[in-house]
Amino acid sequence: MWLDDSAPERDHGSGEDARPEERAVRKEVTGTETAPEETPAAAKEGSHAGALSATCEALFRATEEVLPWAWKLLQLAKGSGALSGAARGASLEFLDRIPPHVRRGVSELQAFSNLWQAVCTRLGRPVARSTEELQRELSEDLQLLLRGAQARLGTTAALEQGLLLHVGRLRESRGMEPGAALELRAALDAFTHAVTQVMTSASAYRRAWEVAEAELAESAAWLGAGDPGFCAWLAEHLAASVPAWREAQASSRLLQELGALSGPA
Repeated sequence: MWLDDSAPERDHGSGEDARPEERAVRKEVTGTETAPEETPAAAKEGSHAGALSATCEALFRATEEVLPWAWKLLQLAKGSGALSGAARGASLEFLDRIPPHVRRGVSELQAFSNLWQAVCTRLGRPVARSTEELQRELSEDLQLLLRGAQARLGTTAALEQGLLLHVGRLRESRGMEPGAALELRAALDAFTHAVTQVMTSASAYRRAWEVAEAELAESAAWLGAGDPGFCAWLAEHLAASVPAWREAQASSRLLQELGALSGPA
C-alpha cells in the first residue's frame, strides 16, 4: 500500500509487527532495530508544536535534497538493462508520490495549528462558565484535536511505511546488472542514500505526531475523571501553548511559500 487516503491511522510496520524484510531494512538504515533516531525537535522547542514544526521542516528539506538525484537518475536510466529499468521506475515512483505527500503534510500541520489556536481563542473568551460547562467544552475541544492528530498520524505512518518499502527495493536493485555504467550505479547509490534520509525524517515526524496524540488522549482520560483542578489547569495549559502553535503555523506557511518540491529547473 502506497500513501493512499485509506491508510490506517496507526503504524503497524515500524515495530515488532513489521515483516522480517522490513525490519532488516530498518536495521540497516538506523543501525539498530529498536533504538529511535534523534529528533531535531528537542533543540528547537520542548512543546509538541515545536517538535512537529522542526520535524516537518526536516522532512521537507530532506525531500528537496532528493529531487536533483531523482531527475539525474531519470536522465541516466535511459537504457534497456535491468538496472536502468529499476532506477527509472524508482525515480518516477518517488517523484510521483513523495513530494505531493510531503506538501500535504505541511498543509495539514498548518491546518492543525489553526485549529488549536481557534480552540484556545474560544476558551479564552471572557464568558462566565460553571466548572461543568468548562469541562464539557474542554472535552469537546480535546476530542476535536485528538481526531485531527490521529488522522495526521495515520498519513505520516503511511508515508514512513511507503518509504521503508521503497528503500528496500532500492537496496535490492544494487545486485542487478553488475556490468552497468558506473555513473548510473553511483547516481542510484546517491539517490538511495538521499531517500533513506527522507525516511529517517518521516519517522521523526511520525513520532512527533504520536507523542502529541498520546498526550491529548491522556488529557481526555484525565478530564473524564471530573477533577475541577485538572479542568482549570488544562484550560490554562492550552492557552499557554498558543504562541508555540502560532510559530508552527508561520513555519508551515513559510515552507508552502518558499519550498517548491517541483520539477527540474
